[in-house]
Amino acid sequence: MGVVERSTPFLDLSKLTKLKDVVFGCTGSNVQRITMTLQTAESINLEQITIRSPTAFRKQIVESSYQEWQDLDRLLLRFWTSRSVRPKIWFKDEKEGCDLKHLVPRLLPELSRRGVVDLVECS
Repeated sequence: MGVVERSTPFLDLSKLTKLKDVVFGCTGSNVQRITMTLQTAESINLEQITIRSPTAFRKQIVESSYQEWQDLDRLLLRFWTSRSVRPKIWFKDEKEGCDLKHLVPRLLPELSRRGVVDLVECS
Protein backbone atom coordinates (compact mmCIF):
# COMPACT_ATOMS: atom_id res chain seq x y z
CA MET A 1 0.00 0.00 0.00
CA GLY A 2 1.39 3.42 -0.93
CA VAL A 3 1.66 5.38 2.29
CA VAL A 4 3.83 8.49 2.35
CA GLU A 5 5.59 9.05 5.63
CA ARG A 6 6.68 12.49 6.86
CA SER A 7 10.27 11.40 6.44
CA THR A 8 9.74 10.56 2.76
CA PRO A 9 12.17 12.65 0.73
CA PHE A 10 10.88 15.31 -1.63
CA LEU A 11 12.60 17.60 -4.08
CA ASP A 12 13.75 21.04 -2.95
CA LEU A 13 13.03 23.47 -5.78
CA SER A 14 14.07 26.59 -3.87
CA LYS A 15 17.44 26.95 -5.59
CA LEU A 16 16.00 26.54 -9.10
CA THR A 17 15.44 30.24 -9.70
CA LYS A 18 14.89 29.91 -13.46
CA LEU A 19 12.43 27.04 -13.22
CA LYS A 20 9.58 27.56 -15.70
CA ASP A 21 7.85 24.21 -15.98
CA VAL A 22 7.50 21.30 -13.61
CA VAL A 23 5.92 17.92 -14.38
CA PHE A 24 4.98 15.33 -11.78
CA GLY A 25 4.03 11.71 -12.36
CA CYS A 26 1.19 11.08 -9.94
CA THR A 27 0.64 7.57 -8.69
CA GLY A 28 -1.98 8.55 -6.15
CA SER A 29 0.33 7.54 -3.33
CA ASN A 30 2.77 10.41 -3.87
CA VAL A 31 0.36 13.35 -3.65
CA GLN A 32 1.88 14.52 -0.38
CA ARG A 33 5.37 14.52 -1.94
CA ILE A 34 4.09 16.63 -4.84
CA THR A 35 2.62 19.14 -2.40
CA MET A 36 5.79 19.24 -0.29
CA THR A 37 7.94 19.73 -3.40
CA LEU A 38 5.75 22.54 -4.75
CA GLN A 39 5.89 24.31 -1.41
CA THR A 40 9.62 24.82 -1.99
CA ALA A 41 9.16 26.43 -5.43
CA GLU A 42 10.30 30.03 -5.21
CA SER A 43 10.98 30.76 -8.87
CA ILE A 44 9.13 33.82 -10.10
CA ASN A 45 9.54 32.36 -13.59
CA LEU A 46 7.33 29.34 -12.88
CA GLU A 47 4.71 29.22 -15.63
CA GLN A 48 3.41 25.67 -15.70
CA ILE A 49 2.65 22.86 -13.25
CA THR A 50 1.62 19.57 -14.85
CA ILE A 51 0.49 16.41 -13.11
CA ARG A 52 0.40 13.24 -15.22
CA SER A 53 -1.62 10.27 -14.07
CA PRO A 54 -1.09 6.59 -14.77
CA THR A 55 -3.78 4.41 -16.31
CA ALA A 56 -4.83 2.41 -13.24
CA PHE A 57 -5.56 5.46 -11.16
CA ARG A 58 -8.79 4.62 -9.37
CA LYS A 59 -7.27 1.98 -7.07
CA GLN A 60 -4.40 4.28 -6.18
CA ILE A 61 -6.79 7.13 -5.33
CA VAL A 62 -8.53 4.86 -2.86
CA GLU A 63 -5.16 4.07 -1.29
CA SER A 64 -4.22 7.72 -0.95
CA SER A 65 -5.80 10.22 1.37
CA TYR A 66 -8.37 12.65 0.03
CA GLN A 67 -6.97 15.12 2.57
CA GLU A 68 -3.67 15.05 0.69
CA TRP A 69 -5.57 16.02 -2.48
CA GLN A 70 -7.32 18.84 -0.62
CA ASP A 71 -3.91 20.15 0.50
CA LEU A 72 -2.67 20.01 -3.10
CA ASP A 73 -5.85 21.77 -4.27
CA ARG A 74 -5.25 24.67 -1.87
CA LEU A 75 -1.58 24.96 -2.84
CA LEU A 76 -2.31 24.92 -6.57
CA LEU A 77 -4.98 27.55 -6.00
CA ARG A 78 -2.37 29.75 -4.31
CA PHE A 79 -0.10 29.35 -7.36
CA TRP A 80 -3.04 30.40 -9.54
CA THR A 81 -3.97 33.46 -7.47
CA SER A 82 -0.44 34.68 -6.76
CA ARG A 83 1.37 33.80 -10.01
CA SER A 84 -1.37 32.97 -12.54
CA VAL A 85 0.01 29.43 -12.88
CA ARG A 86 -2.85 27.36 -14.26
CA PRO A 87 -2.25 23.66 -13.48
CA LYS A 88 -2.64 20.95 -16.10
CA ILE A 89 -3.78 17.45 -15.30
CA TRP A 90 -2.86 14.88 -17.98
CA PHE A 91 -4.95 11.75 -17.86
CA LYS A 92 -5.43 8.65 -19.93
CA ASP A 93 -9.02 7.77 -20.70
CA GLU A 94 -9.82 4.43 -19.16
CA LYS A 95 -12.38 2.32 -20.97
CA GLU A 96 -13.10 0.33 -17.83
CA GLY A 97 -13.96 2.20 -14.67
CA CYS A 98 -13.40 5.77 -13.70
CA ASP A 99 -10.57 7.88 -15.03
CA LEU A 100 -8.97 10.94 -13.50
CA LYS A 101 -11.07 13.25 -15.65
CA HIS A 102 -14.13 12.27 -13.64
CA LEU A 103 -12.32 12.33 -10.29
CA VAL A 104 -10.74 15.79 -10.62
CA PRO A 105 -13.80 17.75 -9.38
CA ARG A 106 -13.79 15.63 -6.22
CA LEU A 107 -10.01 15.63 -5.74
CA LEU A 108 -9.40 19.29 -6.61
CA PRO A 109 -12.77 20.90 -5.78
CA GLU A 110 -11.73 24.53 -5.49
CA LEU A 111 -9.69 24.57 -8.71
CA SER A 112 -12.52 22.78 -10.50
CA ARG A 113 -15.18 25.11 -9.12
CA ARG A 114 -13.25 28.12 -10.35
CA GLY A 115 -12.49 26.45 -13.69
CA VAL A 116 -8.74 27.02 -13.39
CA VAL A 117 -7.46 23.52 -14.02
CA ASP A 118 -6.84 22.20 -17.53
CA LEU A 119 -7.61 18.55 -18.21
CA VAL A 120 -5.57 17.13 -21.08
CA GLU A 121 -6.26 13.66 -22.44
CA CYS A 122 -3.15 11.65 -23.33
CA SER A 123 -3.27 9.15 -26.14
